[in-house]
Amino acid sequence: MAKVTPIQTNFTGGEISPRLRGRVDLTKYTSSLAHCENFVVFPHGGVTKRSGTRFVAEVKDSSKQTRLVPFIFSTVQAYVLEFGDYYVRFVRNEGQIQSGSAAYEIASPYSTADLDKLDFTQSADILFICHPDYETRKLSRTGHTQWSFSKFNSIDGPFGAVNTTDTTLTPSATSGTSVTITASNTGGINGSSGFLETDVGRHIRLLSGGKWGSCKIISRSSSTVVTASTFTDFDFGDTSATDNWRLGIWSDTTGWPTTATFYQQRLFFANNAQSPNTVWASESGNFETFSPTNNQAEVLDDSGLDLTLATDQVNAIRWMYGAKQLQLGTSDGPFIMSSGSDNLALTPSNVTSNRETTDGTTTKKPIGASRATIFIDRTRTKIRELAYNLEVDGFATPDLTLIAEHITTGNVKELAYTRSPDSLIWALLDTGQLRCLTYERAQDVVAWHRHTIGGNNSKVKSIAAIPSFDELQEQLYMVVERTINGATKQYIEFLEKSFDQAKGDTPETAFFVDCGLSYSGIAVTSLSGLTHLEGETVKVLVNGANHPDKVVSSGAITLDRPATSAAIGLGYEAIIRTLDPEVQTESGPSQGKTRRVERVTARVVDTYNLEIGYDLNNMQTVFFRTPSVPMGSLVLFTGDKRLLLEFTPNREFDLYMRHKDPLPCTILAVMYALVVSER
Repeated sequence: MAKVTPIQTNFTGGEISPRLRGRVDLTKYTSSLAHCENFVVFPHGGVTKRSGTRFVAEVKDSSKQTRLVPFIFSTVQAYVLEFGDYYVRFVRNEGQIQSGSAAYEIASPYSTADLDKLDFTQSADILFICHPDYETRKLSRTGHTQWSFSKFNSIDGPFGAVNTTDTTLTPSATSGTSVTITASNTGGINGSSGFLETDVGRHIRLLSGGKWGSCKIISRSSSTVVTASTFTDFDFGDTSATDNWRLGIWSDTTGWPTTATFYQQRLFFANNAQSPNTVWASESGNFETFSPTNNQAEVLDDSGLDLTLATDQVNAIRWMYGAKQLQLGTSDGPFIMSSGSDNLALTPSNVTSNRETTDGTTTKKPIGASRATIFIDRTRTKIRELAYNLEVDGFATPDLTLIAEHITTGNVKELAYTRSPDSLIWALLDTGQLRCLTYERAQDVVAWHRHTIGGNNSKVKSIAAIPSFDELQEQLYMVVERTINGATKQYIEFLEKSFDQAKGDTPETAFFVDCGLSYSGIAVTSLSGLTHLEGETVKVLVNGANHPDKVVSSGAITLDRPATSAAIGLGYEAIIRTLDPEVQTESGPSQGKTRRVERVTARVVDTYNLEIGYDLNNMQTVFFRTPSVPMGSLVLFTGDKRLLLEFTPNREFDLYMRHKDPLPCTILAVMYALVVSER
């Protein structure tokens, strides 16, 4: 027999795939876990119990789908928008914006069925909203309770191809708000169907009298006659018939763009029903004008532009992201659009596009993390990283779920990114489960962990991240569906800031309950305002110490002892399961040999109580209280805690650690004392 004392010094590999249980030769094996739930992996190596979620408000209608959308004007003016069935509500500074005694809301043109297809991009106080079946909208803010929708009224384009038939168009006047446009026949117009009712709102550009003019259709009289309004500064040269004309590419007939972004002082749109693989950009610095030329047919550097991806198949552009180059996510892989040089602005004469890989993307917008773009792949089972790779002198799309492919079983629905205090990528699955990736590529930290939200039948339905009002961190907001007192409820909640005693946090300010609220003030023996948890058994932390669980009745609980501070909410557990440690003995690897565990030592920081065992049904508690600490209070422990583990010798060995109290827990390392049999 050999006595060995292995140590796991860090957990920066996160939770890895069961398929890698035999790969003890991998460097990441020694820093990974078999299971990591409700613990966040520090880039430094340890794991810390995630904070609880704080209750904000119930959504307007818990029986219908809602979607959270971030609106960030600045780090001190950030909002979360609750899009629902034909309405929008607003959250700011950790609370719902009110108008009088009710939640402030505005009417929205979008129904519940439309929410999944909405795409957003923002410029200052304006949120641009795309949907394939609706004319693009703008949501504008002029005050905390002053929000309004308007249509995005593009000027002079964009347009489809120039007419190649003998059909002519004749304007009745050179300008005006009621100019009749008469076609000589229907050829070349909507597949020779002529003008349609759905063409109302569509643009027409025609060359007459040596000058390009442009107008917008305001009504249709027949398949060959429409009435239009000319755009200011885009009058027609004369009223002669011309076969040199173009129809607008956006309309109810041809479809509306599905995605948008800003890049180099231009507003880019892409992908409608008629042209799914085409990009359209505004004039430089003029976001609503798309003129492809000036009136004299000259293409200028600041003219609007359009580009159709030239590939062997139609690659629908599913998203765009403005980074150093313009990135296009398509069904057959990401494309990079640029001027060909980092020192040149993008113009109609120098625009190029190249496909970088064949890893197709989904329709959901990517997120920027550090110097990379993180996106969901076409299968929705992988999350990929689009970043420049010097070795291939181009962009690569490595799979961030390669060593944890099981973590996204259930299909990824949404991504959100909180860059501080730690770089965390949050992934929401269709199943309502929440996953998180600690992402510090420069330090080779790519660590997955899973998070379950407290409550009965709890599911996360939507996520969004914005800076906190104090600018100290970024907060993850979520819509959580769970059963409350026998009814299905959907609540908006946000993840509380991480506990850090070095920054002044104390057990009295700890917040490790879900859907919770806190109290601070004079001593009281009852706490109210808990209607949202009616009938539920809640965890209670009073004056920084554990308190017996209580059941909420009439929106209140009665305490067993007075409280000047309290945190009340639904309980949750944090669990890690280690991998079978591999150590070399004189006769070779320890894998497959009978082992007896003499003791386990956990190195912790700011922790109170911990359960350790080889089975979740056979856990032993490591008590942290010392006789010098008065009852009703506690002191968090930092250091090593040793446990003599009751373990029957076995050929397999992995260890569970569990924390159930509404208090912090941080584990930095795990040490073992093992006796390894030679058989």
